[in-house]
Amino acid sequence: MNIALGAVLIFILLIPPLAFYITYNFGREAKPGPKFSLLETILASAVLSLFVHAIALMFIQKEIRFDVLIKLAGGELKDISATVPNKEFKHLVLQFALYNLIIVILFIALGRFARWFSMHYGWDDGRSEMFRLHSRWYYFFNGLESNIDHFDLLYIDAVMDTKDGTMIYSGFLVEYICEGETLDRILIKDAVRREFKTPKDGTTVLQNLPGQPMSIPGHLFSIPYKNCINLNLSFIVLEDEIGDIEQMPVQGAIEEIPLDAADLIG
Repeated sequence: MNIALGAVLIFILLIPPLAFYITYNFGREAKPGPKFSLLETILASAVLSLFVHAIALMFIQKEIRFDVLIKLAGGELKDISATVPNKEFKHLVLQFALYNLIIVILFIALGRFARWFSMHYGWDDGRSEMFRLHSRWYYFFNGLESNIDHFDLLYIDAVMDTKDGTMIYSGFLVEYICEGETLDRILIKDAVRREFKTPKDGTTVLQNLPGQPMSIPGHLFSIPYKNCINLNLSFIVLEDEIGDIEQMPVQGAIEEIPLDAADLIG
């Protein structure tokens, strides 16, 4: 009995649902997959594959040698030559390979079409967990959580816990790096730094007003999210807010469009 051969054949028959799922979710900043165990994944794929192959068999007019398939799946190879001649066996293997190739290509195409359809009609806007395609941070930084349809620039105020105390780092977003639903770091340009609280009237008492901005030299500034207390986003449309953009490095945007990342991500 050749158990390995049977396992390979069964795996091949389980591929179509997996191909659909992978191609549907494949893309930039894809959301993490469901946390299924290996057994749960196999069972789900087996049930779906049963329906897939059952529907496919309805369209196949030629005779299907299920007796040969069952023997191969069970690893019974001793009397296979007596069941089917070698020439016919080769023909059956080629037909089996062609059948599975067509099914897999069809489900890859269906997966990409379903992804395009979901994005085209806005089903992937993050409101439905079933149709959500990206990580939560994608919707956060692209304005979808704030119902903002269009913006040209994104200005960020990040309240950071540093060895020198709590600071506000501000700048225009260039890129952010995610690992699944975990935000690793934020890259900004035209970065400035301000103290989160400043002394009141020259005393040691601190007031909730940010200090004077200090420009940070360099082309790109990296902010590790693990040290971030909170984020504030300002979505800017160039034709409407040129004056606001010019003031941001001086005044900051801490009071513009408050949006708590901690509440959003949970």
